[in-house]
Amino acid sequence: MPTSEQNLIELIRSSGLEVDAVESNDLGPSVDAAWRAMAGFGVEPSATLPLKGELGGVHRLWLDHARRAGVIGEDGTFLLTAVVTGSAAVGWVRVRLTETADVSRLLDDQGRIEFIARSSSGGHICGVTAEEYDYWVVTLAL
Repeated sequence: MPTSEQNLIELIRSSGLEVDAVESNDLGPSVDAAWRAMAGFGVEPSATLPLKGELGGVHRLWLDHARRAGVIGEDGTFLLTAVVTGSAAVGWVRVRLTETADVSRLLDDQGRIEFIARSSSGGHICGVTAEEYDYWVVTLAL
C-alpha cells in the first residue's frame, strides 16, 4: 500500500512538475499554517475561474500570480503541497516547473484542484482552492 508521501509525489509528477526533494515541515511555515492562512476569515481571491469550464486556464492564471508574488524562483523551483490523504504530515515538496507542467492536474479525491505553492524563503504563498462556484487563486504574504 502506497504511503502518503508516495501518493503526493505521484500526484505532483502526474501534473508534469519535476520533484526535486521532500523538504518536510522543518523549514516553516508548515503546510498546516499555509492552509490556515488560505482559509482565513476575510481572505479574498486574487483571481477566480468557474469550477465548471476549461481547467487549462487555472494553470495560466495561477502561474501569472505565482510569478508576480515571487513564489517561483529564477530556476523555476518552489515548494508545493496538494490535497492527498496525509499530505500535511509529509510537508513541503520542492518542485521545478517543466514545459509540460499543468497544475490543473493536481486534483483531490473529489476531482477538484486544491494546492498551495510556497516560495523557498517561506514568505509568500500562491494556491488554488475550490470554493462554492469558483476556483480561487489566493496570493498571500506569510
